[in-house]
Amino acid sequence: MAPPPAPADVLKGLPGTFAACLAVLLAGLAAIFHATAGGTGFTTETLRRQAVAQSPALVPDFVTVDASGGVQGLHARLAGGGKVWIVDFVYTRCQTLCLALGTVFQQLQAEILARGLQDQVGLLSISFDPLQDQPPALADYARRMRAQPGVWQMLSLRNEADRRRLLDSFGIMVLPAPLGEFEHNAALHLVTPQGQLVRILGLEDGDRALRQAARLAGVATPPPAQAPPDPPVSAEPAAALLPATAALR
Repeated sequence: MAPPPAPADVLKGLPGTFAACLAVLLAGLAAIFHATAGGTGFTTETLRRQAVAQSPALVPDFVTVDASGGVQGLHARLAGGGKVWIVDFVYTRCQTLCLALGTVFQQLQAEILARGLQDQVGLLSISFDPLQDQPPALADYARRMRAQPGVWQMLSLRNEADRRRLLDSFGIMVLPAPLGEFEHNAALHLVTPQGQLVRILGLEDGDRALRQAARLAGVATPPPAQAPPDPPVSAEPAAALLPATAALR
Protein backbone atom coordinates (compact mmCIF):
# COMPACT_ATOMS: atom_id res chain seq x y z
CA MET A 1 0.00 0.00 0.00
CA ALA A 2 1.47 3.35 -1.07
CA PRO A 3 2.14 5.85 1.71
CA PRO A 4 -0.09 8.93 1.78
CA PRO A 5 1.39 12.05 0.13
CA ALA A 6 3.38 14.30 2.38
CA PRO A 7 1.75 17.62 3.41
CA ALA A 8 4.35 19.51 1.41
CA ASP A 9 3.42 17.58 -1.76
CA VAL A 10 -0.28 18.36 -1.22
CA LEU A 11 0.46 22.06 -0.83
CA LYS A 12 2.56 22.07 -3.99
CA GLY A 13 -0.40 20.68 -5.99
CA LEU A 14 -2.96 23.23 -4.72
CA PRO A 15 -1.99 26.14 -7.00
CA GLY A 16 -2.38 23.99 -10.09
CA THR A 17 -5.76 22.65 -8.94
CA PHE A 18 -6.95 26.16 -8.08
CA ALA A 19 -5.83 27.48 -11.46
CA ALA A 20 -7.66 24.68 -13.27
CA CYS A 21 -10.88 25.30 -11.30
CA LEU A 22 -10.61 29.03 -11.90
CA ALA A 23 -10.18 28.47 -15.64
CA VAL A 24 -13.33 26.29 -15.75
CA LEU A 25 -15.28 28.87 -13.75
CA LEU A 26 -14.20 31.75 -16.00
CA ALA A 27 -15.06 29.75 -19.10
CA GLY A 28 -18.53 29.08 -17.70
CA LEU A 29 -19.07 32.73 -16.83
CA ALA A 30 -17.94 33.76 -20.30
CA ALA A 31 -20.44 31.36 -21.86
CA ILE A 32 -23.25 32.73 -19.69
CA PHE A 33 -22.20 36.30 -20.52
CA HIS A 34 -22.33 35.54 -24.24
CA ALA A 35 -25.61 33.59 -24.06
CA THR A 36 -27.37 36.34 -22.10
CA ALA A 37 -26.24 39.25 -24.29
CA GLY A 38 -23.68 40.56 -21.86
CA GLY A 39 -25.61 39.48 -18.80
CA THR A 40 -28.59 41.72 -19.57
CA GLY A 41 -31.04 39.01 -20.61
CA PHE A 42 -31.62 35.81 -18.73
CA THR A 43 -34.63 34.39 -20.59
CA THR A 44 -35.36 33.71 -24.23
CA GLU A 45 -38.23 36.19 -24.12
CA THR A 46 -36.00 38.93 -22.71
CA LEU A 47 -33.39 38.29 -25.38
CA ARG A 48 -36.06 38.34 -28.09
CA ARG A 49 -37.30 41.74 -26.95
CA GLN A 50 -33.79 43.18 -26.63
CA ALA A 51 -32.78 41.95 -30.08
CA VAL A 52 -35.76 43.65 -31.73
CA ALA A 53 -35.27 46.89 -29.77
CA GLN A 54 -31.63 47.04 -30.88
CA SER A 55 -32.21 45.94 -34.48
CA PRO A 56 -35.77 46.18 -35.88
CA ALA A 57 -36.54 43.40 -38.35
CA LEU A 58 -38.54 43.37 -41.56
CA VAL A 59 -41.43 40.92 -41.26
CA PRO A 60 -41.62 38.49 -44.21
CA ASP A 61 -44.60 38.82 -46.52
CA PHE A 62 -47.31 36.13 -46.36
CA VAL A 63 -50.62 35.56 -48.06
CA THR A 64 -53.28 36.15 -45.40
CA VAL A 65 -57.03 35.71 -45.17
CA ASP A 66 -59.33 37.82 -42.98
CA ALA A 67 -62.64 37.16 -41.22
CA SER A 68 -64.64 38.12 -44.31
CA GLY A 69 -62.66 35.81 -46.59
CA GLY A 70 -60.57 38.55 -48.18
CA VAL A 71 -57.14 37.42 -49.38
CA GLN A 72 -54.21 39.83 -49.31
CA GLY A 73 -50.49 39.90 -48.61
CA LEU A 74 -49.47 40.79 -45.08
CA HIS A 75 -47.33 43.73 -46.21
CA ALA A 76 -50.25 45.20 -48.15
CA ARG A 77 -52.48 44.93 -45.09
CA LEU A 78 -49.87 46.57 -42.87
CA ALA A 79 -49.41 49.41 -45.32
CA GLY A 80 -53.13 50.06 -45.71
CA GLY A 81 -54.10 53.34 -44.05
CA GLY A 82 -50.57 54.03 -42.84
CA LYS A 83 -51.27 52.74 -39.32
CA VAL A 84 -48.82 51.45 -36.75
CA TRP A 85 -50.03 48.04 -35.61
CA ILE A 86 -50.04 46.33 -32.24
CA VAL A 87 -49.91 42.64 -33.16
CA ASP A 88 -50.59 39.51 -31.13
CA PHE A 89 -50.70 35.80 -32.01
CA VAL A 90 -53.61 33.56 -31.04
CA TYR A 91 -55.61 30.53 -32.01
CA THR A 92 -59.35 30.97 -31.72
CA ARG A 93 -60.06 27.76 -29.76
CA CYS A 94 -57.74 28.81 -26.92
CA GLN A 95 -59.43 29.13 -23.54
CA THR A 96 -56.48 30.34 -21.47
CA LEU A 97 -53.71 32.69 -22.60
CA CYS A 98 -55.55 33.88 -25.70
CA LEU A 99 -58.43 35.03 -23.51
CA ALA A 100 -55.97 37.18 -21.56
CA LEU A 101 -54.66 38.55 -24.86
CA GLY A 102 -58.22 39.23 -25.95
CA THR A 103 -58.91 41.15 -22.76
CA VAL A 104 -55.79 43.28 -23.28
CA PHE A 105 -56.81 44.00 -26.87
CA GLN A 106 -60.35 44.88 -25.77
CA GLN A 107 -58.89 47.45 -23.38
CA LEU A 108 -56.57 48.78 -26.09
CA GLN A 109 -59.48 49.03 -28.52
CA ALA A 110 -61.45 51.08 -26.00
CA GLU A 111 -58.45 53.37 -25.41
CA ILE A 112 -57.78 53.82 -29.13
CA LEU A 113 -61.38 54.88 -29.69
CA ALA A 114 -61.50 57.09 -26.60
CA ARG A 115 -58.29 58.87 -27.63
CA GLY A 116 -59.32 59.18 -31.27
CA LEU A 117 -56.33 57.18 -32.52
CA GLN A 118 -58.18 54.75 -34.78
CA ASP A 119 -56.67 56.33 -37.90
CA GLN A 120 -53.11 56.10 -36.53
CA VAL A 121 -53.00 52.84 -34.51
CA GLY A 122 -54.58 49.48 -35.27
CA LEU A 123 -54.82 46.08 -33.59
CA LEU A 124 -54.03 42.89 -35.46
CA SER A 125 -54.54 39.33 -34.18
CA ILE A 126 -52.86 36.67 -36.33
CA SER A 127 -53.75 33.01 -35.89
CA PHE A 128 -50.94 30.45 -35.92
CA ASP A 129 -53.49 27.64 -36.45
CA PRO A 130 -54.44 28.11 -40.13
CA LEU A 131 -55.90 24.61 -40.49
CA GLN A 132 -58.65 25.43 -37.98
CA ASP A 133 -58.81 29.22 -38.13
CA GLN A 134 -60.31 29.99 -41.50
CA PRO A 135 -62.77 32.91 -42.04
CA PRO A 136 -65.79 31.47 -40.12
CA ALA A 137 -63.65 30.81 -37.03
CA LEU A 138 -62.04 34.26 -37.29
CA ALA A 139 -65.44 35.92 -37.62
CA ASP A 140 -66.75 34.04 -34.59
CA TYR A 141 -63.68 35.04 -32.57
CA ALA A 142 -64.15 38.67 -33.61
CA ARG A 143 -67.77 38.56 -32.43
CA ARG A 144 -66.80 37.05 -29.10
CA MET A 145 -64.10 39.66 -28.60
CA ARG A 146 -66.44 42.49 -29.70
CA ALA A 147 -63.79 43.61 -32.18
CA GLN A 148 -64.58 46.65 -34.26
CA PRO A 149 -63.21 46.11 -37.81
CA GLY A 150 -62.00 49.70 -38.09
CA VAL A 151 -59.70 49.14 -35.12
CA TRP A 152 -59.09 45.42 -34.62
CA GLN A 153 -58.62 42.90 -37.42
CA MET A 154 -58.29 39.09 -37.37
CA LEU A 155 -56.05 37.24 -39.83
CA SER A 156 -54.99 33.71 -40.60
CA LEU A 157 -52.51 32.32 -43.10
CA ARG A 158 -53.69 31.22 -46.52
CA ASN A 159 -50.95 28.60 -46.78
CA GLU A 160 -50.27 26.34 -43.80
CA ALA A 161 -46.70 25.92 -45.03
CA ASP A 162 -46.02 29.56 -44.09
CA ARG A 163 -46.76 28.91 -40.42
CA ARG A 164 -43.20 28.11 -39.37
CA ARG A 165 -41.74 31.12 -41.18
CA LEU A 166 -44.29 33.42 -39.57
CA LEU A 167 -43.58 32.14 -36.06
CA ASP A 168 -39.82 32.29 -36.55
CA SER A 169 -39.91 35.85 -37.90
CA PHE A 170 -41.66 37.08 -34.75
CA GLY A 171 -39.94 34.68 -32.33
CA ILE A 172 -43.17 32.95 -31.30
CA MET A 173 -42.77 29.55 -29.64
CA VAL A 174 -45.70 27.14 -30.04
CA LEU A 175 -45.80 23.64 -28.54
CA PRO A 176 -48.58 21.05 -28.92
CA ALA A 177 -50.64 20.46 -25.78
CA PRO A 178 -53.28 17.85 -24.85
CA LEU A 179 -56.73 17.97 -26.50
CA GLY A 180 -55.39 19.59 -29.65
CA GLU A 181 -54.41 22.82 -27.90
CA PHE A 182 -51.13 24.75 -27.88
CA GLU A 183 -48.73 26.25 -25.37
CA HIS A 184 -47.27 29.53 -26.62
CA ASN A 185 -45.64 32.74 -25.50
CA ALA A 186 -47.56 36.00 -25.69
CA ALA A 187 -46.58 39.64 -26.10
CA LEU A 188 -47.51 42.88 -27.83
CA HIS A 189 -45.56 43.44 -31.07
CA LEU A 190 -45.27 46.93 -32.58
CA VAL A 191 -45.10 46.83 -36.39
CA THR A 192 -44.83 49.85 -38.67
CA PRO A 193 -46.77 50.30 -41.94
CA GLN A 194 -43.53 49.37 -43.72
CA GLY A 195 -43.55 45.95 -42.05
CA GLN A 196 -40.77 46.63 -39.52
CA LEU A 197 -41.06 44.86 -36.18
CA VAL A 198 -39.66 47.57 -33.91
CA ARG A 199 -40.63 46.68 -30.35
CA ILE A 200 -41.95 43.79 -28.25
CA LEU A 201 -43.67 44.51 -24.93
CA GLY A 202 -45.36 42.42 -22.24
CA LEU A 203 -49.09 42.01 -21.79
CA GLU A 204 -48.93 44.26 -18.73
CA ASP A 205 -47.54 47.10 -20.89
CA GLY A 206 -50.66 47.87 -22.89
CA ASP A 207 -50.67 51.60 -22.19
CA ARG A 208 -46.97 51.85 -22.93
CA ALA A 209 -47.45 49.96 -26.20
CA LEU A 210 -50.23 52.35 -27.20
CA ARG A 211 -48.12 55.42 -26.39
CA GLN A 212 -45.15 54.09 -28.35
CA ALA A 213 -47.35 53.13 -31.30
CA ALA A 214 -48.89 56.60 -31.33
CA ARG A 215 -45.45 58.22 -31.32
CA LEU A 216 -44.34 56.00 -34.20
CA ALA A 217 -47.46 57.13 -36.06
CA GLY A 218 -46.52 60.78 -35.54
CA VAL A 219 -48.75 61.56 -32.57
CA ALA A 220 -46.30 63.04 -30.09
CA THR A 221 -48.54 62.83 -27.03
CA PRO A 222 -51.73 60.80 -27.35
CA PRO A 223 -54.62 62.76 -25.82
CA PRO A 224 -55.93 61.13 -22.66
CA ALA A 225 -59.24 59.39 -22.70
CA GLN A 226 -62.16 61.34 -21.28
CA ALA A 227 -62.31 60.51 -17.58
CA PRO A 228 -65.60 60.72 -15.65
CA PRO A 229 -65.94 63.86 -13.52
CA ASP A 230 -64.83 63.64 -9.91
CA PRO A 231 -67.66 63.12 -7.42
CA PRO A 232 -68.68 66.19 -5.42
CA VAL A 233 -66.72 66.75 -2.22
CA SER A 234 -68.76 65.97 0.87
CA ALA A 235 -69.62 68.96 3.05
CA GLU A 236 -69.60 66.78 6.16
CA PRO A 237 -66.88 67.48 8.76
CA ALA A 238 -63.84 65.26 8.70
CA ALA A 239 -64.80 63.58 11.95
CA ALA A 240 -67.93 62.20 10.35
CA LEU A 241 -65.82 60.34 7.78
CA LEU A 242 -63.63 58.52 10.31
CA PRO A 243 -65.79 55.40 10.72
CA ALA A 244 -65.85 54.76 6.96
CA THR A 245 -62.08 55.30 6.72
CA ALA A 246 -61.45 52.91 9.58
CA ALA A 247 -63.61 50.27 7.93
CA LEU A 248 -61.33 50.26 4.89
CA ARG A 249 -58.17 49.46 6.85
